[in-house]
Amino acid sequence: MLINALIYQKTITVLRMMMAVQSKYIVYGLAVMLLPGLMGVASALPDTDGDGVPDHTDLCPNLAEDYDEEFGLVIDGCPADFVPWYDADYDGIQDHMDDCPLTQETYNRYQDSDGCPDISPYDEEVGHDTDGDGIIDIMDLCPTRYESFNGVDDHDGCPDDYMTLRDSDGDGISDSLDLCPNESEIYNLYMDTDGCPDVIASAPVNGDGMTDVDGDGIDDRWDTCPAEPENFNGYLDWDGCPDVTAVTVNTWFDTDYDNIPDADDACPNQRENYNKFQDEDGCPDVMVIPALGDYDSDGIADGADLCPYEREVYNKYMDSDGCPDAIFDVRTDMDSDFDGITDSMDLCPTRAEIYNGILDEDGCPDRYTTIIDADMDGVADGNDICPQEPETYNMYQDEDGCPDVIEDGVAVQFVFADADEDGIDDRWDTCTDEAENFNGYLDWDGCPDVVVQAVNTWFDRDHDNIPDDADLCPDHRENYNRHMDTDGCPDSYPITTVLDLDSDGLSDDADLCPEVAETYNMYQDEDGCPDAPPAGVLNPDSDFDGIIDILDLCPTRAETYNGILDDDGCPDRPSLSQDPDFDGVVNGLDLCPLQPETYNMYQDEDGCPDVIEDG
Repeated sequence: MLINALIYQKTITVLRMMMAVQSKYIVYGLAVMLLPGLMGVASALPDTDGDGVPDHTDLCPNLAEDYDEEFGLVIDGCPADFVPWYDADYDGIQDHMDDCPLTQETYNRYQDSDGCPDISPYDEEVGHDTDGDGIIDIMDLCPTRYESFNGVDDHDGCPDDYMTLRDSDGDGISDSLDLCPNESEIYNLYMDTDGCPDVIASAPVNGDGMTDVDGDGIDDRWDTCPAEPENFNGYLDWDGCPDVTAVTVNTWFDTDYDNIPDADDACPNQRENYNKFQDEDGCPDVMVIPALGDYDSDGIADGADLCPYEREVYNKYMDSDGCPDAIFDVRTDMDSDFDGITDSMDLCPTRAEIYNGILDEDGCPDRYTTIIDADMDGVADGNDICPQEPETYNMYQDEDGCPDVIEDGVAVQFVFADADEDGIDDRWDTCTDEAENFNGYLDWDGCPDVVVQAVNTWFDRDHDNIPDDADLCPDHRENYNRHMDTDGCPDSYPITTVLDLDSDGLSDDADLCPEVAETYNMYQDEDGCPDAPPAGVLNPDSDFDGIIDILDLCPTRAETYNGILDDDGCPDRPSLSQDPDFDGVVNGLDLCPLQPETYNMYQDEDGCPDVIEDG
């Protein structure tokens, strides 16, 4: 009888609470009608935790609502002390118990307690998961490729690549999908996937302009319980949740309610966030994800960064440690875009620098697709006076891209090599070991030319194998670069993008057949399509590699265009085709693979920048 009385009393208490929120779940008259059946009649709607709140409206379908009056009768299906921070995917299973803390459980009565969207063998209507990454196919953007769970775009089901792994603002949304890549998302259940700090129009706003849904004076971006106001009782008042002061249970203290006793808790007043990273220390740690490489995007890899979560302030003081060493005077050292380059030095003070090795010191967000840097010295070829020789950064003309030298305190201007001393740099000299004779004929090419004479009335003054009557530039040799090679002019191919889907050497924006490779046969080679050569074409090219036979060292074997000796007409070996210093000597033969060869007729085959002094 005592048990029945207690059950009846509890039922009346629960009913009274439910009637207090009748506008949300139940009207008064219906409550009276249901009173006799509350103890024995099951609801027709699914209710996994049996708390009287149907699963489709229950924010915690696996945790029972406790109808606690002390917290204002917030009937959301969750217990009063439930903190959303513990449940990142809001599936009702706390993160430290959830095998898939970022993916919601599929409640299909099959392994519903593990927190993962399992497939029930008894229910064919539940979506399949082909790649087994825990994201069912109907929600998986890459259903046949396993999601790489690394804290960035983990909800899309796709393995992240280099571009998607970049997350400049560290809000968990990759820059490629982030509409505001330099401003962190404010997770307030409003447009949380766009990456922008959105504001709910109807929500209260604090003095700083940030939303405060529960009106407790704590911004939603910092509020662990954005829908429940903080009760400000001197205990964890900073977290935004209506906390209850910790109590003693068998002399076992746990001040912050993170299930780690204070004696073992390194942060007894801050809850552990259970993200499978140092979850035993009791502190809300940030997971270190090696795949990201540079978490704070300061250009210093996390492995070498003493402050991997704080951006280096580049002020010429301990700039290599990765820490913001000096405190700026905001009057003179403002950094509006927070890219580590002060506004006074920043060419783009309102747009953050993209640290990609290209002009990283100018403060502007450069792109790989629009900038080429052949010598990889950080100065784009368009601004580099020496595009094939890397800049020597010695505080002397470091912006010109040339390896200038300072000797005994005196700056020595960089001079290009001129082996034959004819006044024409070797880089432009066609005959580096023979001096130009300057006879008014082709004096610019560096070769001792002889004025051409008529031979069978067929003239070719510039010796490019194109007769003068068909040569648009009869005094300038054709450079045979697979771009308008029949006009006789040394053309430069206009490159506006580096995309080349069919790998035929023609960028897609200029390629009429971007998915089919050009057949280089001296016939319409600039259109990017595999055209058939007409009969009787001049300048035969037996291997169709775009280099005519008289200039081709391997006329029967096609050149492999891989950036290594592409002008000799021979297929270079792939195993030796890496040439990071772009000096034309592949790594397998290059004694100095990271320093370009200086072509001065002295040991030019070793790949090292040798110098000839005083002959």
